[in-house]
Order: sequence, then C-alpha cells, then structure tokens
Amino acid sequence: MFKKFATVAFVLAASSAHAADFKVYGLGGSDTVFVWKNKASHDEALDLISANVHKSNPALVMRLLSCIVPSGTGVIITDMGFATHDIMVIDGEKAGCRGNIPAEALKSN
Repeated sequence: MFKKFATVAFVLAASSAHAADFKVYGLGGSDTVFVWKNKASHDEALDLISANVHKSNPALVMRLLSCIVPSGTGVIITDMGFATHDIMVIDGEKAGCRGNIPAEALKSN
C-alpha cells in the first residue's frame, strides 16, 4: 500500500514540477495567446485568416477558439507535437482550458 502511495506522490510531484516549467507567449509580441479547440480548429482558423475571413466575419474564427489567455500564462503540455502542442492552462481565470497552440508560443521557464 505504501509503495502505491509513494508512486502516486512521486508522479504528482513530478507532474507539478513539469507543469511549472512552461508558459505561453503571444506571437509577434502580442499580449494574448489564442488557444484553439484542437489541431483541426487551429488549421481551419489559419485557413480562414489567410483568406481574410476574420475581417468580414470574425465569428467564424472565434467559434474555433477554446479560450484566450494573457501572455505569460502557465500551462502544461498534454500532447507535444512538432508544429503545435496540446496544452491545459493552469493559471488565471482560464485555468482548466484545454486546446492547441503553435509550438513557438510555448516557452520553458
């Protein structure tokens, strides 16, 4: 029993240490970070933005967002990819928000 408890405690401690290592930062010096619902939503949003749809009908892009967080918000990585990462926000009002961000928006402390 103690062995199982020690293992769970170690995993939680390791996860907490890992979680504190990452923050998200807005691209191009932006003070906000868009967290897209998933990779498919992220890709669709980029396509719509490239076609300038966000200017004529921003609701089509906004529906693809999971949340918007301030630059410098703490996150954990739930699935690390090459060009994008799935994350969960752990700081601030949007704590618990999950979604996809570009890899370049993620920085380690």
